Amino acid sequence: MMSMNPQLCFWRASSLAAVVGLALSGLALAQGAPSVTVSPDTQSVSGDDAPEWMRKLAIDPASPKAKAYADQAKARKLADKELRRIRMKYFGHMKSQAVRQEGLAKLSAYDKPELYPALIEIFKSEASDVKLWILDMFRDSKSDAGDIAMAWVAVQDDSREIRLAAAERVKARLNKDLATPDQVKYVIYEGLRGHKDSAMAASAELASNLNLVDVIPWLINAQVGTRPQQQVVSAGGVPSGEGALAWIMVGQQTAFVSDLVPVVGPNAVAFDPQLSVINTGVLLRILDAVVIEYHVDINNTLIDWTTREYDSDTRGLGFNVPAWRKWYDEEFVPHLAEKARIEQAKALAEKAAAGGTTSAAVPHK
Repeated sequence: MMSMNPQLCFWRASSLAAVVGLALSGLALAQGAPSVTVSPDTQSVSGDDAPEWMRKLAIDPASPKAKAYADQAKARKLADKELRRIRMKYFGHMKSQAVRQEGLAKLSAYDKPELYPALIEIFKSEASDVKLWILDMFRDSKSDAGDIAMAWVAVQDDSREIRLAAAERVKARLNKDLATPDQVKYVIYEGLRGHKDSAMAASAELASNLNLVDVIPWLINAQVGTRPQQQVVSAGGVPSGEGALAWIMVGQQTAFVSDLVPVVGPNAVAFDPQLSVINTGVLLRILDAVVIEYHVDINNTLIDWTTREYDSDTRGLGFNVPAWRKWYDEEFVPHLAEKARIEQAKALAEKAAAGGTTSAAVPHK
């Protein structure tokens, strides 16, 4: 799993603006963080109730990095109105290609990393020509912010065509001996931890295309999910809210006369019986339930990817999450270490041969 240095504070990045803002300002991002964050949209941890270790990591609002993050949020707010005006005037239902091209040219003036989240959000429902233009802007910026923005579109966009186009661009960028930014991995994580099927499948596919083997445990955990459906029960055992989720009764109904009303008329007497029913049998009430989701797309991507990296078919692991975890710890991680050792030895041998020497130092296990 990847590790990050929590220089200032732990973060839980659940929006593109947060991920890009942190990347630009240099604020730290760490996995497994508590649900306490520091940003214009979140809570501060600098209270007396915060643990000592967290207070030491708290962000100083007067620090240059924190100010840079705040300036980025301010710049997005100022540009929001103008970007929406451009959208209304040049795009939407506009059919004229000349007008649309003029609008695309105006968008080029907003090719600034801090505005990438606003571009994605405001134009998310536009036609493919606008979205592809914006993706090209991200790619041509040749920046971490551009890579993060493309990854976000590759995971979260509603159109499969746009998701694939974004994935192709980010893959072409990061496969040229460039290290994948940690924020891209967090975009993948956000996609996997959500309940949007298309985003979960796209996250797994993007991780596989970028060969981010250190995020394989995320795919292992995400391939099987649960959604509990619970009915809150009060202290006295009486369900609150709308009652049980469901009920099944197996029994018998017996009718009986519960009341008899006499009816008297001239030279006549009658009775009006009142019937009631007794229910006997067994009643099954369901107060809570759990739905297990099997994400086939994630499982298929995981099997294809690990089979390719492990040089052995992993299809037999199926959806058995504990078996996957055991395989990863006991077999796959040692396999990767051995593979890295062999590649290092090969590189040293090639370097020694190129230098004209007859021997090379080969690392031991």
